Amino acid sequence: MKIRVLGSGAGGGFPQWNCNCDNCRRLRHNEINAKARTQSSIAVSTDNTNWLLINASPDIRAQLETFPAIQPKKGIRDTGIKAIMLMDSQIDHTTGLLILREGEPLDIYCSEMVKQDLTTGFPLFNMLADYCTVNHHPIPVLRLPALMIYVFTPTP
Repeated sequence: MKIRVLGSGAGGGFPQWNCNCDNCRRLRHNEINAKARTQSSIAVSTDNTNWLLINASPDIRAQLETFPAIQPKKGIRDTGIKAIMLMDSQIDHTTGLLILREGEPLDIYCSEMVKQDLTTGFPLFNMLADYCTVNHHPIPVLRLPALMIYVFTPTP
């Protein structure tokens, strides 16, 4: 299995655009031994050709440009992204879907609660419907005492 961390920064990335904390300020002025980081997204593949994108951060375009394995290879419009798994409905994990709207239909795996939020509270799925097909694949959520576990079982 191949795992590529596309971004590991919190909301807003690092440095955050509106932050002047010691770390962000020092990074901007090359006074700290650190690297800028985009917001969190991960790509996973078992064959280095077909990729599952976990979360779609607002930085997704820049993240994909730095990752040749997921870039177009076959036709005029192509991608290695075969499906997207959303761990939650946070803006920092979902707004990258707006960038991905220009591709083929989006196969999105998420819980029913996330789907509900992305069709009502933050109606991203409704917005995307004007640009592409969104195929929702539910991820069952097992509720255990004081613990929530997501179980990913792709549908054939």
